[in-house]
Amino acid sequence: MTWPGTAYPLRGLALLLAVGLFWGFNWPVMKVGMAAIPVFTFRAITIFLGGLCLAAICRYMGYSLKVPRAQWPPLLLVTLLIFGFTVLSGYGVLETGSGRAAVMAYTMPVWAIPLGALFLADPLTWRKLASLALGLAGMTLLVVADIETLGGAPIGILIMLVTAILWAGATIVHKKAAWTVPTLVLVAWQSLLSSVPLSIGAVLVDYETVEFPGLWPILCLLYNIFIAATFCLYAYFEVVRIFPVGITTIGVLIAPVVGVFSGAFTLGEPLGVAEFGALALVLAAIALPVMARKGAFK
Repeated sequence: MTWPGTAYPLRGLALLLAVGLFWGFNWPVMKVGMAAIPVFTFRAITIFLGGLCLAAICRYMGYSLKVPRAQWPPLLLVTLLIFGFTVLSGYGVLETGSGRAAVMAYTMPVWAIPLGALFLADPLTWRKLASLALGLAGMTLLVVADIETLGGAPIGILIMLVTAILWAGATIVHKKAAWTVPTLVLVAWQSLLSSVPLSIGAVLVDYETVEFPGLWPILCLLYNIFIAATFCLYAYFEVVRIFPVGITTIGVLIAPVVGVFSGAFTLGEPLGVAEFGALALVLAAIALPVMARKGAFK
């Protein structure tokens, strides 16, 4: 079944909407969960069990989990970068508002522009440079707002900046490698491999601070395992398969919008000129190169 007037299946549109909503809402969910369950422990549990679920989906779909030996080095490099993203995003969301963290995380495509030019010989156009300038302007607004709100150094925003750059780096490495296995298999391995250093970190860093959590942190944990780390990853790559890159990118822009407003309404986080301005600038920064690309929505 397709949407009237388009060639797009309703299933694909539903998955695209679900990814934006569920990933966006996960930012305040993570903040609540990690306030009670330490970052390494929270991430180790969700990433490992999410990886097992993804591996089960791969087997259900008939994919082999075998990865050729020549593709292990780029897979390990992407995993290392994603590991950094996973840990730092946990600490970043605790140090600032979950909505602000979501906005900063989704500046990833902006940082991918200079990295793509450096490592993929992707030409820098005026649209890409304008996108980079808009992203920097949005980041500056949030940095200033964090200083005014918290009365000190904007540690959370700076952590999320590094997080977005690590995500961009993982994207560049993933794009540069000549993969011969399905993306879902790679994501399953990334999750399972990342869970090893996360588990070590949980033992070394969190062992004195872990207590049995209450109901809400447990629900946050379950949400991250089955929704954020399993369903959303599967749905995202299914969306990538169904739609052209322009539709996919614009659709995922739902996530930071949901992150900002869900953080404001559920956690009482500030929602003022700085937040609205930064959100508008970051959305424009991400959308500009895609919307200008010929055939992006065909």
